[in-house]
Amino acid sequence: MSEKRAGGNQGQLITLQQASNEFGPPYTSLRDLVVNGHLPGIRLGEGRRIWVRRADMETLIERSATRRG
Repeated sequence: MSEKRAGGNQGQLITLQQASNEFGPPYTSLRDLVVNGHLPGIRLGEGRRIWVRRADMETLIERSATRRG
């Protein structure tokens, strides 16, 4: 798989646990955001694991950042 297609070493989809480890918010907070419709979540097949798009996480963080000044 090419680096461009895979987004370099970072995949486009990450689990909530990976998102928690990478971006900082607790897993349970991210799960609540998905359940309440504030963060799009993806379930593959019949699995219980919830995946999110890395870009959606970055957008959520940008939207949530408080502006000072």
